[in-house]
Amino acid sequence: MTARANPARNAAVRRDAYGVFAAMAVGLLGCNDLEVCGSTTADITRDNGEVFRCVTSEDCPRTSRVSVCVTDVSPVAECVRCEDSRCVAVIPEAC
Repeated sequence: MTARANPARNAAVRRDAYGVFAAMAVGLLGCNDLEVCGSTTADITRDNGEVFRCVTSEDCPRTSRVSVCVTDVSPVAECVRCEDSRCVAVIPEAC
């Protein structure tokens, strides 16, 4: 008997495949690295412990993988911001 001749089996296989796909989708939703539940700030200091001063966020030192914060909401990745004339690093906290 071929697969076309057995519609009940085709429906069962299709139902199981949908179930596996749904379970994988739900599992992946729980492992979202982009979900941020807040952030912490830390002063950016010089070698002698003095805080870097700034006028704009672009004045703050940063590595090539750290960007300038563009909004006031918690970022997905670490960024730097000028806050009260001092440079601070904004570090996201995962949920």
